[in-house]
Amino acid sequence: MCAKGRYVVVKKNKSKRSLKFKADMETIKKEDVRKLQETFSQFFGADPSGMSKKSKKIRNKVYFFGFVITVLFVVIFFITKNIKFVGI
Repeated sequence: MCAKGRYVVVKKNKSKRSLKFKADMETIKKEDVRKLQETFSQFFGADPSGMSKKSKKIRNKVYFFGFVITVLFVVIFFITKNIKFVGI
């Protein structure tokens, strides 16, 4: 609104603003859930048995790489602790 060359701020009722905001948050949540489900189905597939197989593969890879990193850390720790490097 313009009044004599300047803008006038029209304040809305706080209860109306909060109701509109809550409704918008619900819409945002529903949209986020829908996007998450689409991403999940693209990554694991829509078939439940396929989901199970792919999730097992991913879980096994995580365990394997975790084990490898742990072993490497232990080996490096013992090498640096038990071997004295000359000149260092």
